[in-house]
Amino acid sequence: MVWIGALFGPAQVGARLIEFAFGRTLHPLWVARVALSMLLCAFMMLALLGIAPSVAAAFALMFGGANGLVTITRGAVPLALFGASGYGRLMGRLAGPFLLVQAVAPLVMAFVVDRVSDPAALTLAATFAATALICFVLIRRPN
Repeated sequence: MVWIGALFGPAQVGARLIEFAFGRTLHPLWVARVALSMLLCAFMMLALLGIAPSVAAAFALMFGGANGLVTITRGAVPLALFGASGYGRLMGRLAGPFLLVQAVAPLVMAFVVDRVSDPAALTLAATFAATALICFVLIRRPN
């Protein structure tokens, strides 16, 4: 089932192309909310349906698509919320915590898988996705 992992990259690109073609009228906050909802649905699907090749393939497509959209919104949301003035400085300030979490996440997930279980690691990831979605729902678009 090696081919399942190969779905992640094309899903990222496909989601970006769909956003480019149809998402121009959407505020980046909505794109982020859609992406995080899709990510949360992917984790819920995996939890409810179990790990089977078809479910894993759907998960890889949804996870990849969500990741592709999150990559876009990571730069677009701050620009839309705070404007171009000081954008570089803001992105630099945001990069520190992001890079720290990105560096620590594999170690934490490996620890959870090793010491607890695979479902616990998936639950942890889903919890972070749900928390992010709640935060993005609470953000209000400036006037």
